[in-house]
Amino acid sequence: MGAPVAALLLVQLLVPVELEMLGLQDQGRLFPEPCGHQNIYPRIVGGKDSVLGRWPWQVSLRFHKGHTCGGSLLNRRWVLSAAHCFVKHGGPSKWVVQLGEPSSRPSLWNLWAFYHRYKVQDIIMYPHFKGSSFNDIALLRLTSSVTYNKYIQPICVMASSFEFQNWTNCWVTGWGHIRENKELPPPYTLQEVQVTIINNSRCDYLFQQPDFFYRIGDGMICAGSEDGSHDTCKGDSGGPLTCEKNGLWIQIGIVSWGVGCGRPNRPGVYTNVSRYFGWIQRLTADSTPKPDPFPLLLLLPLLWAAPLVQLACAQLSP
Repeated sequence: MGAPVAALLLVQLLVPVELEMLGLQDQGRLFPEPCGHQNIYPRIVGGKDSVLGRWPWQVSLRFHKGHTCGGSLLNRRWVLSAAHCFVKHGGPSKWVVQLGEPSSRPSLWNLWAFYHRYKVQDIIMYPHFKGSSFNDIALLRLTSSVTYNKYIQPICVMASSFEFQNWTNCWVTGWGHIRENKELPPPYTLQEVQVTIINNSRCDYLFQQPDFFYRIGDGMICAGSEDGSHDTCKGDSGGPLTCEKNGLWIQIGIVSWGVGCGRPNRPGVYTNVSRYFGWIQRLTADSTPKPDPFPLLLLLPLLWAAPLVQLACAQLSP
């Protein structure tokens, strides 16, 4: 084998390793690979305790060291949540993101929890959000890159959620109240509940029963149960509504608003993530730092030196 060919093969082997070390393989992507995978397989109103690792994209957004809203991890630098969580406190300096921890109030001795907290660099609410239930979506850019592990992984999002209408294998997670005016009790474990996606025309009808009307916009999704037995509540805002398809978990909604908690004919209303897919994609792509070319440039001398090595070997041959 010629020296140039050998050097080229060496570079082909080393470059992917170097990229892996730099963590460049998923930077700038909206869909890092892999995403939407659970490592652990199987109270939100009507829910049950979750277990560590079952929802590895789940985020606790903490203001002044206390859990305030939920969120979901999109990639190493970006978290998705609801804009209304930041109406009163939109400055990023006092917000912290907690990852990979099943309790919203971990012990002071829980070094794992404190190690996996990340400061927030920017909070970017959707431009047309006016403090109401419409366009209730926000992105948080972290000050440093998240380290993935068995219990911390990103969620997938899609440009369309139409196929999930009336889907039953969907789940919502959070640390909110378990009933109206009843907080989640110690040890404050993440709650999970299975919900059904209710199409908007049906949801409009339910919200008219009785003597009440609220128009469900195209940027919203309804989910829960018509009898109110499965629902979100205060403190769940910003958390993910995810659906499973062919073994892949996809976030289709963000916990946005509701009328009370667990009331009949009042399903939970979520921001339709797919309606804002383009905005998410542009924002996360445009603001991703460029790769540092210096480590890769160190490999180029291998290519330049190869012909010289081959020539020297030829001259030494008898």
